Amino acid sequence: MELYYSPKAREDLFHIRETVLETWNSEELAEKILRKITENARNLTVFPYMGAEVSSITGIKTEYRCLFCENNYIFYRVEMEQIRIIRILNERQDYLKILFGISEIKE
Repeated sequence: MELYYSPKAREDLFHIRETVLETWNSEELAEKILRKITENARNLTVFPYMGAEVSSITGIKTEYRCLFCENNYIFYRVEMEQIRIIRILNERQDYLKILFGISEIKE
């Protein structure tokens, strides 16, 4: 399978790097975190369904799956012969609002 990062996911990686540099002033730590995230994303090309279904967590009908890595969620979709990384969001971010435009799940 081929791995594809959306433009937003690429921006997310850039922001993760910048946040680590601002917070800890460590290029080494930033590179370590990004390497871990991208390694986990590459593993999806071999094991595409290892991440949890977002719909089972949120109840929102979606094809997105997510994988947790280095305090970040990698949101992705499995397509024909491709893993499409949609977003990479920190655990503190409101992923429901960012991905779906809602701030809470209504029952």
